[in-house]
Amino acid sequence: MIETGLQLEHILNLLDDESREIQKILRQTILDNSLDFILGKDSIYENLSETHCRSLDELYLELHFELVHSAMQQLLSYSLEDLDLEKAVLLLAYWNSSRVDLPAIVNELDEIAGEIRKSIPTTGHPLSFIDTVSEFLNKNMGFRGNSTDYYNPDNSFIDKVLETKTGIPITLSTIYILIARRLDLPILGVPMPAHFIVKYDDGTDEIFFDPFYGGKVYSREECLKYLKQADIEDYDKVLDGCSNFDIILRMMRNIHLVYSSYKDEPQKITEIEQLLSLVEQNFK
Repeated sequence: MIETGLQLEHILNLLDDESREIQKILRQTILDNSLDFILGKDSIYENLSETHCRSLDELYLELHFELVHSAMQQLLSYSLEDLDLEKAVLLLAYWNSSRVDLPAIVNELDEIAGEIRKSIPTTGHPLSFIDTVSEFLNKNMGFRGNSTDYYNPDNSFIDKVLETKTGIPITLSTIYILIARRLDLPILGVPMPAHFIVKYDDGTDEIFFDPFYGGKVYSREECLKYLKQADIEDYDKVLDGCSNFDIILRMMRNIHLVYSSYKDEPQKITEIEQLLSLVEQNFK
């Protein structure tokens, strides 16, 4: 990784060097630091001249998928115990569109959590915490499941879901999880068959609820009944919740399904297969 701003400034000063060897070194340096170049793009541009900004823009476009692929490799290599869920969904959003404003996504999640924090109880039954979060996201902000256009690719990317306020179960659940972490609420993903929900679990209380259906609360018995109807044998494994790796893997498989079965975009299929392969190889 790039260690200092001076090193970065020195490297980017080579943007207008026409030497093939210098350009090769520059490209490789950017790829070697791709996670920083994607997630820290705005801060990198702050200290560049207008000319260098245009040159770097061209490089970002030229190297787009290579950047994403390399960044996902780097993110996976940093995952000693579990994947960084927020960075992973930001990378997927960037893969989908190089024009996405990643800092704006982070800021919006921060702002939503900040608004919820103003009204969330500091004590009481966990159900009151969940009700506060769900009421704000579903009633105040209008987040809802997109049952009428379920296989629209936009449902799978966090920036689009934040924009349209509609999504599929796993992306809506992911937004709940990322906001809950900002509020120090112990909320986990629960990978139900053909569906995805979340649960509050502090070691004493366990409450299952469904972001796709407005935060509807389920009992463990209702979840068990659903699993039995789906012929799932290892109930506990499902209801114990899943890792960030599980969430991203399932999210990427959903994206692959959309592009391979409902959209005619061969390039997208090829690229998501390559990214999916990276995660599957590192799956724990």
